[in-house]
Amino acid sequence: MGRIDFKRTSGMIGTAMLLAVMAACAPDREPEPEIALEELKAEYPRLGTEPLPEPEPNDDANLDEVPEEVLETVTGEATFYADKFEGRRTASGIPFRQNQMVAAHRGFPFGTVLRVTNTRNDRSVNVRVVDRGPFSTERTIIDLSRRAAQELGYIQAGRAPVEVEVLEWGEGVG
Repeated sequence: MGRIDFKRTSGMIGTAMLLAVMAACAPDREPEPEIALEELKAEYPRLGTEPLPEPEPNDDANLDEVPEEVLETVTGEATFYADKFEGRRTASGIPFRQNQMVAAHRGFPFGTVLRVTNTRNDRSVNVRVVDRGPFSTERTIIDLSRRAAQELGYIQAGRAPVEVEVLEWGEGVG
């Protein structure tokens, strides 16, 4: 008499039982006609491919109406956010948008308005602190949105020497 392989036998019996149960539970209705692939794609867009809503400006979004008095000045290097951060929540709680004039700083309160000047070409922009960082190197003192970096003219270089002037202190904590 031969040996019985219980693992193999129980696996086959289990599979047969599962198929029997599935057949017994199958609905007694006709299958729905196939829907065109394009209709399915339109109904169920892939996660991350749907367009992001444009951010709505808030009451303090006009950075041109800030006092010109400089409260503090620091110098160092600026970098800009990678595209992968688009839409992610910042440390202040708002979603990050590359097309807004925003920045990340290690210590300035959220809401602080800064004038950032590229010392290579003398271009300046006003930005609002909404996030923490940068944490890459000691000499990098600020991360800017892509729009701010474009206006300062350092997208190709990736970083630039800057002078950062505090124009208005924010009230945010963090």
